[in-house]
Amino acid sequence: MSPEMVRRNPPTSLSAIIEFECAHGLKLPASYKLFLLETNGGIPRNSNFTIVTRPSNPDENVQNFLGIGVPGIPTSELSYPIDLYHGGIPDGLLPIANQDFGSYICLDLRDGTDRVAFWDKSHFWSTGEWREVDLYHVADSFEAFLALLGPAPKS
Repeated sequence: MSPEMVRRNPPTSLSAIIEFECAHGLKLPASYKLFLLETNGGIPRNSNFTIVTRPSNPDENVQNFLGIGVPGIPTSELSYPIDLYHGGIPDGLLPIANQDFGSYICLDLRDGTDRVAFWDKSHFWSTGEWREVDLYHVADSFEAFLALLGPAPKS
């Protein structure tokens, strides 16, 4: 289920995941919980994916999946973007991975699903304004997103 990782974060536990859910009022999908238990985030070997809903610039990558209890690297912590953007992004939108230029891959839990979306933060950086138009659908589930990850295109 989990992709091959170049680097994994230190292990987490089910109790830490449950504590995270309670602290942030979230119900994480089973497939994502399993991913956290197996890898706790980190850097995937195959990190590239295509956003078909963004034809002008469809190619993106996962720089780093966020984890729980990552010592010494606060920006790799799953709670970091929640705390940083509290009140600036909708409840139920959970950034789960960084992209090379500071945007995020997110779980969109707002309607009880585990859709994956790409949040292009360009507009937010300059204005602090959330816009739904900056959120691009990538996959219908977390598992489907993992299946999209592939190697970097040859130059």
